[in-house]
This record gives sequence, C-alpha cells and structure tokens, in this order.
Amino acid sequence: MLDNFFRVTKFIPKQCVESIYDIDFNKLYEEGKKYILCDVDNTLIPYDVFYADEKLRKLLDEIKKIGFQIMFVSNNKNERISNFSNDLGIKFVTSAKKPLKLGFKKALKMLACKNKNEVLTIGDQLMTDVLGSNRMKFDCILVRPLKKSSEKWYTKFNRKMEKHALKRIKKYNIDIYNEIEEKHE
Repeated sequence: MLDNFFRVTKFIPKQCVESIYDIDFNKLYEEGKKYILCDVDNTLIPYDVFYADEKLRKLLDEIKKIGFQIMFVSNNKNERISNFSNDLGIKFVTSAKKPLKLGFKKALKMLACKNKNEVLTIGDQLMTDVLGSNRMKFDCILVRPLKKSSEKWYTKFNRKMEKHALKRIKKYNIDIYNEIEEKHE
C-alpha cells in the first residue's frame, strides 16, 4: 500500500477541525502564514455542488481581508474547478496529482511565493492533501469531508487507503489518532 512507502509522520496534519469555518485564520496570519492552498471537493463544497453558497463566499472574503492569498489546488478537472474558482475570483491549479509535488510547485510559482513556511494547506484527505503537503513541508489542516456519499470512485479508493495509514498512526501515537478520528471521520 502507498502508506507503507512513507513514514507515518507524513500522514499527520498540523491540525484537525470539523470544517473550514472552525479555523482561526487571524491566528494563523499572526503566526506568519500568508498563502492558503486549499482543496475544493469535499473541503469547501461537496462533489455534487458546483458553486459557493453565501456563507462560504463571506468566509473567503474575510480570509482575503486578513491578508491571505488563496489558491485552489485540486486533483479534479479544469472544467469543474475553473467554474467554481472564476465565480469567486480565486486562482487555481487543476489536475494537481496530489500527493505529488507538481501541482503544489505550480501554485507556488503562480503566487510568486518564495517561503514555504508562509504556506498553509487545507484539505479533507490524508492520502492526497496531508501527504502532499507534508512532502512539500507545508503545514496542513485536515477538515472533515463534507459529503462522502457523493465522492467519486477514486476518492472512495483513497478513503480505503486512509484506513491503512490510520492504523499506522494509531500505533505511532494514539492521541493523534484519536484527534483525527474525532474530527475527520
């Protein structure tokens, strides 16, 4: 399994929260974060939703007012993500191939970001968002998936892979495992 090729620590996020609305963005900005690379599907909207609701629009506007530059980094196709992103006026990278570094590097270049310590990622999957972020040495916040029932077959496969990674995390540190299980499952 893929999780056996990486150290268990590569699957551990900096923080676990219920949703993007539970993140203290002011505190993160004060800590030096300036860029947010955010997943879209099941992090911000379910797979069967195509545009942001008013609550999400308001939050993204507040995050921008704090001073963050936001970019969406998604493994999904251009058609889906471009419609969502363009409606919000936020730059994006599609077909990012997370957990590979390619999409993240493209995002950094587009943002002209030189300092990885200023980057925060947000996503709902251990196998793509957390692993990819940790491979890039970014801090990552893991959110609970919004709607698993609408996930595509490849995401369901990743969820099965996550279970293997979670078993390793449980052996490594039960407290971290419990936090992920409580907020993520």
